[in-house]
Amino acid sequence: MVRHESEITEAVLQGDNIKDVKKRILIGPKDGLDGFFRVFTVSPGGHTPHHKHNWWHANYILEGKGKIIIGDKEYPIKKGSVAYIKNNMMHQFVNTGNTDLKLICLVSGDGDSY
Repeated sequence: MVRHESEITEAVLQGDNIKDVKKRILIGPKDGLDGFFRVFTVSPGGHTPHHKHNWWHANYILEGKGKIIIGDKEYPIKKGSVAYIKNNMMHQFVNTGNTDLKLICLVSGDGDSY
């Protein structure tokens, strides 16, 4: 399977404590992956929900800048930053810049709520 990101429908995320976040599932179980390889775009001033769940995250920042909150700590992030979030850890991505914050997010096959 080979395709381009632009060929994948972008979903606008809705829900409590979410602001200006879009997601594309680039590769997932329908393609044979035991997990989800996703790209999130967070607009300036936007943020993902402050939440936790039963699966881990591996993240790579493609562009933009912001911060990630993991547990009770905040970390600055920018293009090239990487982050690993253990399962059941509270976390949130916040765009603090003037351009889109775009990141790759890989999660296990356990879930894809955000």
